[in-house]
Amino acid sequence: MINYFLKYYIYDSVKKSFRSSFVLPLLTIIVGSFVMMVSFSIMEGFSKEIKNTVYFFDKEYSISINKNEFINNNSDKDIENFINYLIKKEYFFNSYEDRVMFIEGNQNKITTRVYGINQFENFSPLVYLLNSSSSNNLRGLSDCYIGYNHFINLNIETGDSIQLHSILDFNNLSSFPSENYKIKGIIKTNIPRYDNSVYIQYDSLLFSKNIFLNINLNKPISEQDLNEINNKFASGYYYNEKSHLFSELFYAINFEKLFYLYIGLFIVLISGIMIIGFNVSSIMRNVSKIALLEVIGLQKKYISLSYFYYGIFISSIGFIGALFIFKILLFFDANYQIMNYIFDPNVYFNFNLELSNNIIIRIFLLDIFLISLSNIYPLYKISKLDIIESIKNRV
Repeated sequence: MINYFLKYYIYDSVKKSFRSSFVLPLLTIIVGSFVMMVSFSIMEGFSKEIKNTVYFFDKEYSISINKNEFINNNSDKDIENFINYLIKKEYFFNSYEDRVMFIEGNQNKITTRVYGINQFENFSPLVYLLNSSSSNNLRGLSDCYIGYNHFINLNIETGDSIQLHSILDFNNLSSFPSENYKIKGIIKTNIPRYDNSVYIQYDSLLFSKNIFLNINLNKPISEQDLNEINNKFASGYYYNEKSHLFSELFYAINFEKLFYLYIGLFIVLISGIMIIGFNVSSIMRNVSKIALLEVIGLQKKYISLSYFYYGIFISSIGFIGALFIFKILLFFDANYQIMNYIFDPNVYFNFNLELSNNIIIRIFLLDIFLISLSNIYPLYKISKLDIIESIKNRV
């Protein structure tokens, strides 16, 4: 039975070569599956690196507090009580206020976004520090971190001092609040929002006109705790669940994943169309043989199953071939960073290829499903064959 299967579907013993009806669909399955694997691994690795970078400061779950509204409907100390409750429940990651200010350093002055971080001593972006300073030359000054773009544009180094001016709080052009800071480190994330910013300890003078306080959370708030918060505090806060500053970017990444998925599926569909053509033509050529098999007692369903098994076999072999090539790509990327030649880490994020077992299984099932669909018409064709007419070599 196995020899018959190999000779009929795979190997032409007369020409002593693999049948083109086997090789061509196999190659398209390999190419289609490989395209899906590579595209998903690139987008998964890229999106994972972006999320890790974004979430170093802004988390997926957060709370925004309108301080004016909150204090009007609660007591003055309730913001502190609110934060203490989140800390106690292990939700709290950090809290900050941000606004646009002037930054002055080495006789240059530009505008910048400044993050005033509560509990600044816990802010330690070590992974993203280009360099840091432990210099004590500027005693008495508070520490700050600056974004990489300011490091370039202002030509300043760690250990230097900068001056921040709160540009919306002045009564005249010479009276706006300002503070001096020592640069403790330079943050490079490759995200303009962060690389164009300054990070300081929250200063009530510089942020006196701010309305909103942002609280980042380590995890989503449970329904029970959310009900308790609603009972304790009247209004003025907004729970942002899965609403993020970079949501549109993540949506774009997911859209691109689907785009490449459709390309891979289209290639696999071409293989399915080839198999339909092969199966139908083989049935047309071998109707008399199929009829003779029926005459000697072989049921149509077993003949039909041979075509079905052929589809399963070729899709499985194609998938295994694609997975093998993909593993070779992973090996070379891990040892020789070949993806860096395609995605320059100085321009793009330096990311690793990522492909979960869940995605691999889904690609395999998609291959099986699409190729199985290609067998529906040939199986229908066999079911409609008439033994007598088939022996006469007519359908």
